[in-house]
Amino acid sequence: SQVFNNKKTKIAITLFFLSFFLFFVVYSYSLSIRKKLSVSKTSSSLTNNLPSQSNLSTQPNQSNSDFPLDKKYSFAKFNLEKTQYSANLPDYKITLSDISNLADFDKEKPFTDSQKQALINTNFFITSNLDSFYGQDPDAYTSRFDDWTDLYDTIGGSYFPSERYPENSVFVSSDFLLHVYHRLLEKEFEYIEQTRFYPALKEITDQIFDQANKDYQVAKDKSNKESLERIIAFFLVPKSIIDSAYQEFDSNKIDDQKLDTKQNILSILESQKDKIPSSAYLWAKQEMSLILDQKEMKKSPIFGKLMAEENLEFLHDYTQYGPRSHYNKNSVLRAYFRAMMWYGRTNFLTKSAGLTRDAINISYLITKTNQIKNWQKIYDPTAFFVGIGDDLGIYQYNQIITKLKLNISDLSDSEVGQVQEQAKNYSSPMIMSSAIVGDAIFDLSKEELQEKTKGFRFMGQRFTPDAFIFSSLTQGDEKPDPETGEKLPSSTTALMVMSTMGNQTARPLVDQWINQNAPQSKSILAKKLNSLTNSFTNTPEEIWTQNIYWSWLYSIKALFNYPQNLLGYPEFMKNNDWQHKSLQTALGSWTELKHDTLLYAKQSYAEYGAGGPQKDPLPVPKSYVEPNIPFLDRLLAMSQMTKQGLESKGLLETFFIGRNDDFIEAIKFFRQIAVKQLQNELISDEEFEKLRLLPGKLGYVLMPLPNETPTENHARSALIADVHTDVLKGEILYEANGIPNYIYVAIKDKNGTRLTKGLVFSYYEFTDPIGDRLTDEKWRQINYSLDKSKLPLLPQWSSELVK
Repeated sequence: SQVFNNKKTKIAITLFFLSFFLFFVVYSYSLSIRKKLSVSKTSSSLTNNLPSQSNLSTQPNQSNSDFPLDKKYSFAKFNLEKTQYSANLPDYKITLSDISNLADFDKEKPFTDSQKQALINTNFFITSNLDSFYGQDPDAYTSRFDDWTDLYDTIGGSYFPSERYPENSVFVSSDFLLHVYHRLLEKEFEYIEQTRFYPALKEITDQIFDQANKDYQVAKDKSNKESLERIIAFFLVPKSIIDSAYQEFDSNKIDDQKLDTKQNILSILESQKDKIPSSAYLWAKQEMSLILDQKEMKKSPIFGKLMAEENLEFLHDYTQYGPRSHYNKNSVLRAYFRAMMWYGRTNFLTKSAGLTRDAINISYLITKTNQIKNWQKIYDPTAFFVGIGDDLGIYQYNQIITKLKLNISDLSDSEVGQVQEQAKNYSSPMIMSSAIVGDAIFDLSKEELQEKTKGFRFMGQRFTPDAFIFSSLTQGDEKPDPETGEKLPSSTTALMVMSTMGNQTARPLVDQWINQNAPQSKSILAKKLNSLTNSFTNTPEEIWTQNIYWSWLYSIKALFNYPQNLLGYPEFMKNNDWQHKSLQTALGSWTELKHDTLLYAKQSYAEYGAGGPQKDPLPVPKSYVEPNIPFLDRLLAMSQMTKQGLESKGLLETFFIGRNDDFIEAIKFFRQIAVKQLQNELISDEEFEKLRLLPGKLGYVLMPLPNETPTENHARSALIADVHTDVLKGEILYEANGIPNYIYVAIKDKNGTRLTKGLVFSYYEFTDPIGDRLTDEKWRQINYSLDKSKLPLLPQWSSELVK
């Protein structure tokens, strides 16, 4: 019995120690699991809260290609239906006596000898538009909706058939159709920006600012606390700007209440002084002063020290903060512009550990505050409009954080270093958009310098192919090309964009430009231009049609037709002058594209009633459509894609749906007429009458926005866009359109020989010193004036078309 009891005791003791050991193992394991879960909590939270990136080029990529074909974003399909037709016009010549309505045009304003000779030689000419069809006060109320539709309404004449005359023969130009597309799209995005993007941006900014301040109060790690200080300042800048316009937004009135004054903005900033770290307040105040002055390039008060390295200094271009394009219309748009410019241009360089920590914290904060959806509300539609960012952003940093399983609240310096290493696996920016000064530049190649600009941007400006061309063909004081021994010039011309995209008329003009402006760069430019042209030539249609920006360029490309391709076409299209006119059209439309996307794109650097007794109708004037069927096909596909894309995201208001449908139907009608023209078919009087009046009626699709007072300035079409900043020469390259000019085109087909009249772009390219950037309002003061002497000269090659 005693032995038995001793055995029981030993067994009990053994079981006790075994149980204790098992408990210790299980407890230790559970602690390790909890630790792992806490470490990965932030990264998994990021993963779960971020939207699908299947449509985005966000994977690490080290492509050696000259051209980034991976820079794409799919949002809506470009359904191109190629019209079947046969161009059957016989060769012909026109004499003045053949033109049935020449005398009718001539009596209004007699043609000069050179104009008449042009009708004989090339069957067309352009004249400067010196008519006073506009009001002098830009702020005055007007019944006009747009210069172009208003002028076409005048050219087409009365709606009454009894008051139509032979000189009401309209020429529907490709310029006009591209312009209407631009104005319609601009109005749509202008409305979306005010009603959807602005409130989303305000919520993002408020939430992250508040959360960063809360996190700062409890942060213990010195490096993280300093990072949060900078982040508080970073978000306080746009918060003060955005909040200044909120009362105007809340009133649901689009008219300008001028609330975004310097005094109001600084007052809002001052109200945060006692709620945030003193250093954050001072930094934000210094930044705001530079932003509102918008006149110089300087080191950023918040980030400048962290960006600098030995003999190299990164400057922030504060001249970019002057609201331009349509963003000067009211306080909400100006505030949105400045805030988005700040988010798009501030670069958290990967080479800086401190700035990388800031980028990690911002990526975490946007998830912690559940603001990813609001961020995506802005990013997705603008990616559909322009394209994806050219820099690292929220998506890429989320990938890195998830991969490394980082605990953001306890981030070590070594972990920040790991993020910097991981960032090296992603492509460098394709567009050089930074102002960098210092002696070290002379020892760096352009590629090495561009690598130093790799970084995170909160709402980065977007990659566009034309800015890529500019960036590829210019440089500052970097090392010369090792093969040719030459440096690229610091300045450029839009002709290089058109030449690279395949316009053969532009290439000899580019050569002339090089001889005059960059003779020391002939070899390197020839090398680069040939390489780029080859890349664009081999770019597949799916890339050209990936978003609105690319599709716009693709539509422009359809204008690049040449005489050898034009058998059976009208004679006016078979001469060099028409190729220059088409180049001018392409550049004029491209200028409107750059104007509309100025904020987002990365810069290198009705029925009528009876009116009394009916009169007998007069013969219907016989109008004409510029018969470029591939162009009309592409414009139609782009317009349909735009409508479908915005509709699919609930961004197209009901009143815009009807406008889009009307424009799409108009393109279809113009295409139908163009096919009949090329096939030398008879066109009915009903079709001719519709053709005479439809261009003027399209003013309907450009009506003012709801709650918007139509002013003279809103109807004016002259515009300007800064497209390249030359830090070396201290110049900005501007592309601009003036008041539309008149074009007269002589036509001969089965419907008779007649003269038609339409509108074309008046295109300008010039440089101006770096400083307060030119706005539409300043440019229009020069154009809509009786004194035209302050206008720059037209390019020589296009001025020869003006008779």
